[in-house]
Amino acid sequence: MRNSLANRGRPFEDLLNLAHSRYQASGQACVHKVPTEFLPLRDRRGRVTGCKVEHKSCVDYLGRYYSIPVAVEAKHTENGRIRFDRVEQHQAEYLDDFCRSPAAVGLVVVSFSMRRFFAVPWPFWRAAREAWAISPRRGGKALVEAYGASWRTPGQASVSPELLLPEWEIKQGGKCVLPYLDIINNLFAGRDKPHGAE
Repeated sequence: MRNSLANRGRPFEDLLNLAHSRYQASGQACVHKVPTEFLPLRDRRGRVTGCKVEHKSCVDYLGRYYSIPVAVEAKHTENGRIRFDRVEQHQAEYLDDFCRSPAAVGLVVVSFSMRRFFAVPWPFWRAAREAWAISPRRGGKALVEAYGASWRTPGQASVSPELLLPEWEIKQGGKCVLPYLDIINNLFAGRDKPHGAE
């Protein structure tokens, strides 16, 4: 059972890996999976019988889009909603640290049943996560403004595609298959982009 749950997001990861290879081939980006460190468990004879996570990974992917540093946490759900706390505390802390530089971008990329895809900039996801954690009984809503856009968090522990901003939705197709990094162009629209971004 555990193995089937762990592999549920595998097709999404495969799609992201394909997108990353296409981005890299075009020279637009270089993004790679951050490996999870495992510690082998051995029996009395020294044979490996299993493993456990030695260190929790920071985020799923790190790299650059043109000259912009990018940290990506990928989440998949088979439901019509995804919980904000699916980004775990250690991942949230890493994204906070990573995004301290105004040139860096953190994204939570979400697959809803491999049918709809969204790239949510970290400041918006963080605000929704924190607003709900602080005051769930009072609705947990907050107005978030970042990158020249504003969004009112849904005031719930989870979100459906209809409650996310339309400009965060990523349409499949084109040479990159899932061109989710292109959202970064929108984030810097009307502002000076970091060197190398088109």
